[in-house]
Amino acid sequence: MIPELLAPAGGTEQLMAAVRSGADAVYMGGYNFNARRSAHNFSPDEMQKMLSYCRLYGVKTHIAVNTLIKERELPELLSYVSELNDMGADALIIQDAGAAKMIKSSFPDLPLHASTQMTVTSLEGVKYLEDMGFDRVVLARELSKNETDAICRGAKAEIEVFVHGAICQCYSGQCLMSSIIGGRSGNRGRCAQPCRLAYTLEGKSIKQKSGFLLSPKDLALINDLKELCDMGVSSLKIEGRLKRPEYVSAVTGIYRKYLDNLSPVSREDFEELENAFSRSGFTDGYFKNRLGGEMMSSKNSSGTEKGFSAAARSRASENGAEKKLPVDIALYITENEPAGVVITDRNGNTSFGSGSAGAERAQKKPLEKSRALEQLTKLGETPFYAENAQAVFSDDNLTVPIREINAARREAAEELIKIRTSVRPRRRYTFKLNEIKNSKTKTPSLSASVLTAGQAIAAAKAGIKTIYAPLIIAEALVSEGLDIIADTGAIFKPVKTECKRVLASSNAAVRFYKNQGKDVYGSERLNVFNSLTADMYSELKAITLSPELTVRELSDITRRTSSVTEVIGYGRLTLMIMKNCPVKAAGCCTGKQRGGVFLKDRKNERFPIVCGEGCICGLLNSKPLFAADRAEELIKTGADIIKLVFTVETPEECTEIINIYRAALGGAAAANPFPENAFTRGHLFRGVE
Repeated sequence: MIPELLAPAGGTEQLMAAVRSGADAVYMGGYNFNARRSAHNFSPDEMQKMLSYCRLYGVKTHIAVNTLIKERELPELLSYVSELNDMGADALIIQDAGAAKMIKSSFPDLPLHASTQMTVTSLEGVKYLEDMGFDRVVLARELSKNETDAICRGAKAEIEVFVHGAICQCYSGQCLMSSIIGGRSGNRGRCAQPCRLAYTLEGKSIKQKSGFLLSPKDLALINDLKELCDMGVSSLKIEGRLKRPEYVSAVTGIYRKYLDNLSPVSREDFEELENAFSRSGFTDGYFKNRLGGEMMSSKNSSGTEKGFSAAARSRASENGAEKKLPVDIALYITENEPAGVVITDRNGNTSFGSGSAGAERAQKKPLEKSRALEQLTKLGETPFYAENAQAVFSDDNLTVPIREINAARREAAEELIKIRTSVRPRRRYTFKLNEIKNSKTKTPSLSASVLTAGQAIAAAKAGIKTIYAPLIIAEALVSEGLDIIADTGAIFKPVKTECKRVLASSNAAVRFYKNQGKDVYGSERLNVFNSLTADMYSELKAITLSPELTVRELSDITRRTSSVTEVIGYGRLTLMIMKNCPVKAAGCCTGKQRGGVFLKDRKNERFPIVCGEGCICGLLNSKPLFAADRAEELIKTGADIIKLVFTVETPEECTEIINIYRAALGGAAAANPFPENAFTRGHLFRGVE
């Protein structure tokens, strides 16, 4: 099976270039709620025209609604999706789980595609989304060939994979770097790409190294198309909604060529891909399990464009040749009847047109069939060309004015355009948004997230009842009698545990451990941005709300959900979760790093790197979030629990912080142990756009 070729459309010219270059589908954003807010995107009028244009040419349209949605935005989102539904969008690409629930309930016939921002890395994650009603899942770019194959074999939903374009250093949907550093959230379509800047790696027992240490090369799987086809992948996606029309044309055209014939890629075509855009070449590292320094850009973090072929420039031009659709066309001439034209396209759509004057018996010379066919097939100004044509005369001695044939042909062509661009009605239902259930504030309890056994023991001695620790540490401490919740990791692996309580950071983990009969808690990596998403996790023991929300936005959720909620009140937030460890990629890994390694930016801020199981590592913020001296604001969030996140702290520092927060939440004045400019308030009072 040849999969769908899905091309980016950051604007009108890019969309038309994609269609002309052979895309089966395009993905695009509207004026709101999409993860490429800096692209041109489309106004309602532009969207209407472009959806009609794509329907005409048989190209599907996937509309990106792939950002996290705040509580107060839900009514606007519902109205926006209603417009897209009426316009005939073929599918929506969704990140926010609560939004997906609302859309599926309101518009059950509108297909939903799970964005790569949902961080799906396993069949378990796909199954969870299938149960939610998703029709397609876009896999994380970090998956290997074998992992992708296993998911395709077990999935009922369609599977979409990225085959070309930029890749992030962090798992998509898990990056807070741009958000925390500059207030521009990738989860809200405003990523400032701090990963493309230069950094210096430094720390104990390693050699200092500088460069673009968080900037991977662009992905190119042009040489792996046959394997992807054999796996049963449903859609191959080209990244690039911020790219020029010439880029879209060049890359789409080359992938179309090799997807159709699955032949070895010529050097000339591969060079054209490089010329279109590259960052020190391409990588297939995740797909081929070739991680390390060879995946990373070494020279120019912003990439280069060297030029485009004449064909690519032509397809991208406003004057470029439009795509033509094959049709069968027939002319029927019957005495005393107007000339009739029937056009049938390859989808079986049939249209009719007729003249106004009846055919007559010829007084001198009858109309020759060759002349009639010549006129019949003049479809130049239409989107069609006659692949097969016939003229049927009831009598060889008939004639009809050529203008009558022209009129019938034009009417039939116009009718076929209407048929192809028409929108089928879909069901819609009223959806009731959550109302405020409670407005009382309460004094929250404390929980602690730790990375070491010493931190866990310190938290327990300080009276914390809810303690999250990495699975291996949790199992060891549970065996010694401590009641610890096992953190099963940022990226799901189906690991069984004897611990009765677990922390899940993905929908896959939620599903897996619920089926194991565990008491499941949800981490901040589930990206809970509104009460609809919070309600989806009502069966969990607790769910941590997103650290990108303000006090007011957190309160908007807690007042409308019955779920037990946690809010992070202290700690170094994890800015990135990475499969390609920058320490290892820089050639500095000893296999024994457990701390003391940092990335330093151009402002001399030092971001700790925390290495986890399987070389999945986290990049921490350079400063901890501290808000004990604003305890009254933490209480106003309405959260049931305030989570204290301990990463690089000593056990003694953990104890000090716990005591400060407990006293502050009890009404005492809070001492701030951090010097000025050595801590942050996170987004509690700032928020993201």
